[in-house]
Amino acid sequence: MDELIRRRNEVFKLMKENSALVLHATVTKVSSEDEELPFVTNTSFYYLTNIRQENSVLLLIKGIGEELTYLFVDEYSELKEKWTGRRLTTKEARDISHIENVLTSNTLEATLDSVLNGHFGDIGSINTLYLDLTPETKIGTKKDGEPYFTKDLAADIKAVFPYVAIKNGKDLVTTVRLVKSEYEIDLIKKAIEATNTGIMHLLSNLHGGQYEWEVSDDFAYYGRKDNRRELSFPSIIAGGVNATCLHYPQQNDRLGDNDLVLFDLGYREENYCADISRTYPVNGKFNDTQRKVYEAVLNCNKAVIEYAHVGLSCKDLNDFTIEFLRKECIRLKLMDPSDDIRKYYYHGVSHYLGIDTHDVSFGRDKPLEVGNVITVEPGLYFKELGIGVRIEDNVVIRDWGAEVLSPQIKKEIKDIEKLMATKAR
Repeated sequence: MDELIRRRNEVFKLMKENSALVLHATVTKVSSEDEELPFVTNTSFYYLTNIRQENSVLLLIKGIGEELTYLFVDEYSELKEKWTGRRLTTKEARDISHIENVLTSNTLEATLDSVLNGHFGDIGSINTLYLDLTPETKIGTKKDGEPYFTKDLAADIKAVFPYVAIKNGKDLVTTVRLVKSEYEIDLIKKAIEATNTGIMHLLSNLHGGQYEWEVSDDFAYYGRKDNRRELSFPSIIAGGVNATCLHYPQQNDRLGDNDLVLFDLGYREENYCADISRTYPVNGKFNDTQRKVYEAVLNCNKAVIEYAHVGLSCKDLNDFTIEFLRKECIRLKLMDPSDDIRKYYYHGVSHYLGIDTHDVSFGRDKPLEVGNVITVEPGLYFKELGIGVRIEDNVVIRDWGAEVLSPQIKKEIKDIEKLMATKAR
């Protein structure tokens, strides 16, 4: 309860006086014909409510010296429940969100009209309205069956209330979300610990001849057995040359006994994500070339973690990574000094992490601050050698540097080979 109230209070501080914020949970999108995609909650809405139900809406109103919070959820419908299952009652929504004022969604339009007309209690006139203007944020359906987005709502409101300034409310929530509380950091740690348990399970069964999809499905199923744990994202399991494709999707090949296999995966804890990459020898031993590539990436991973601190940006960390990997590849004779390192390293080293795997941010140039949680994931990809290596840890920026949140997940060569030898016995 304290955490949710803290988040909403921080957003209120960023809102202008005489303003209102409307955040939609969004609605399902059509897949084809009358089939719908699985519903995914707008994470900015979830962050402030803990609610994961479509067609729900949060309304924050900030007057002079007064702040009001309202939540709108679908009213009970016996027919809908017969088709699509239970919906939250207003009491259940109140208990989950810790918002006292919970109304039904069919009252939202009238409430918002009253707020914008200045007829809502003693709040007075509202001259700024914040909406989540992220493109493709679907919040309903028009009479002609076409999707209705927040940009359409903004246009409709502007037509009736031309004096109301409409701003992107997602920026307010992003500002708060960027700095993780200790509560949030603890959830990410728990997600990482579960991910480590899942990785250990995969390694206990790893062998040449396995299909990549078998390993991927095993990780998903193992998490489902652990209290129906959700994946942070579709797992990447890539053996041999397939690991040189960053978001390798097919997973149709068998693992070669002499291959490296790249795992990029994670579980969630109360919707907070782990995002871990590790690269292992299928037979338990690195050969000389694999060892060289792995050593270069591991040295870079540790160097970036040591280098990261308040004031640097993700772009700064990536610039450091590029130069470090260039020198390592030349030192280990993995490339000629005249080669371009971006031929073998072609992604960024860090992104923000939280409720979204690629969490909200204001771009790669924003200086890091205390409480930011980011990934550190250098990699090298030599297609001609059939080797792709990525080593990814999750870290939180402290006032003294970067704290690794995933130290328990083995990444030293000697530890991996010992672990794999123990597994083989």
